[in-house]
Amino acid sequence: MKTPICSICLQSDILCARCRKNVETGRISGLGAKVIKNLYALSKTTRSLDNVVIEKVVDLDSLILILCQKTDVANMVGREGRITKELRKNFGKQVKIVGREDYKGMISSLMFPARVSIGKLYSNGMESIKITMQKSQLKSLPAKQEDLLTAITEITNMKTELSVQ
Repeated sequence: MKTPICSICLQSDILCARCRKNVETGRISGLGAKVIKNLYALSKTTRSLDNVVIEKVVDLDSLILILCQKTDVANMVGREGRITKELRKNFGKQVKIVGREDYKGMISSLMFPARVSIGKLYSNGMESIKITMQKSQLKSLPAKQEDLLTAITEITNMKTELSVQ
């Protein structure tokens, strides 16, 4: 398992200077470090987690987003969703696992099961993402609207706007 936290810190209760710097700069949240340590503990009994690469963990009010390589998503979810269920039970939040791919694919995966339309806007030399959805799809969102927009901004590094019609 490859993570933004070194293997020594995964096995101990303290963080080294490099991993502590990752937490302080926001690359990893405080709860994100706990999520990664929890996944590391699960990897000792779950072989599918042995070779996964976790790129980022985003912690929001109602959601934990784990960004990994696209090929690792099935291994991170686990058979019958066992790993995500375990994380949901341990942290009391909805867990979404998204694979690194183009921005449209990541946003669609994150917003699933809601159906959305995704486009880019260009203004004043800045790129931003515009997500359009029907009002009837709001109840299909997997987490709070604000949390999803924050997560999208975190993983794409672009300003995000939602338009409900």
